[in-house]
Amino acid sequence: MKAIRKNSLLLPMKWVEGAFLFALLSCTGHPKEVRIEGEFEHLEQGKFLIYSTDEALDRLDTLNIQDGTFSYKLTALETATLHILYPNQSELVVFGNPGADIVIKGDAQNLSEVKVSGSEDNECYTEFRQEINGKSAAETKSIAHDYILQYPTLAMSRYLLITYFLCDEATSVSEVTELYDSLSRACPDDLALSKLSVHVRAIGKIRPGNPLPDFALNLKAGHGGNGEEDRVIRRDDYKGKLLLIAFWASWKGGSQSALFRARRLRRELKGKGKDISLISYSLDADEKMLYTLEARDSIDYPSYCDFRALASPLVQKWGIRDLPYFILVTPDGRIAGAGSDWMKDIDKAAKEL
Repeated sequence: MKAIRKNSLLLPMKWVEGAFLFALLSCTGHPKEVRIEGEFEHLEQGKFLIYSTDEALDRLDTLNIQDGTFSYKLTALETATLHILYPNQSELVVFGNPGADIVIKGDAQNLSEVKVSGSEDNECYTEFRQEINGKSAAETKSIAHDYILQYPTLAMSRYLLITYFLCDEATSVSEVTELYDSLSRACPDDLALSKLSVHVRAIGKIRPGNPLPDFALNLKAGHGGNGEEDRVIRRDDYKGKLLLIAFWASWKGGSQSALFRARRLRRELKGKGKDISLISYSLDADEKMLYTLEARDSIDYPSYCDFRALASPLVQKWGIRDLPYFILVTPDGRIAGAGSDWMKDIDKAAKEL
């Protein structure tokens, strides 16, 4: 181990680096807090929702815009991945680095060009967003691959790995493993990265042709078609049956149409003399809101929600990172289709049933 001499004492280089980092964070005056300041042109008042995909927030929160600005504070010991949800359902990802003062500037009439500064994570990710603007999906994935290898120590790279590789059903196991191993070598003590190994190992579990993994869901009475008493449903309950599981959330665009499509598929199959069982898996965090949505959207089939949003255990175990998400299962228990794109991932498979 390298060391430097100071006042006749040998100090380990890692100790010096750690002390320097601590001192650097302490200079901000809030080493355990993330502060975000936002400024938007052409927007006097409004509300944005903010949530986290790594449990930095245990609920959906609100950003209140007054005179085109907002401020937000978050206690964080590790870099948090935050999603700001605009009223038009598009999103902005912001990395909440402990001790950082994050600045968001943009035009409400051109949200794709919003710039985020205040930390290397956010500045690199802003460059990435600008570089992929107008690029095809394949080109975007290639650029993400390069960024991950170029910036392996940044939380941004972990997010790119999740978004463009772990969430892509077409990604090969070897490619994901290669990228994950590169990040792990660069950040051997990163706890969040270590937790991600569960998702890396889950690659291929929810893919067409594979058997649907076991599950047990505790249904709360009064929700959807759960009945008047709490009960548990399991995979074995659906042996010999067609099954569609819909993962959704009221705060995620496309979810309501996803539920409509699920019910429409049930009607279409019934017209052909076939039955299909539906399961609603909500990632909402507000029980009253869920009750309202279930009634409005006529959810008359089993409805599950543990109000833990993306931290829900089954969502973590199956590696589901995007919403809505569908899993279509054949009577023999195998996955016929899975993914977020109904027409590409589910509709074609459903027509072949």
